[in-house]
Amino acid sequence: MKKVVMAMVAMFLLIAWPGAGFWSSIFPKLLGGGVAETYIYPIYGGVILLAGLIVGCTVFILEEIKSLKDEMKKNNKDTNLNSDQ
Repeated sequence: MKKVVMAMVAMFLLIAWPGAGFWSSIFPKLLGGGVAETYIYPIYGGVILLAGLIVGCTVFILEEIKSLKDEMKKNNKDTNLNSDQ
């Protein structure tokens, strides 16, 4: 959960705080400001949530892989013990 929150905060900071000024200076026509571009703001929130979702799924998959790996090691040890007897 900690990694998910960190990813969402990092994405927010890249989009909103220093990132917005940086990107708007590079792409002024694309990221212009004002009322006409306010329809883009919900997309920023979606990108932040998507970053959290991607990190969350990755963490979940890694934990599952680790547990399967541990189970395989345990089964191999059990098999080796049974074959010795």
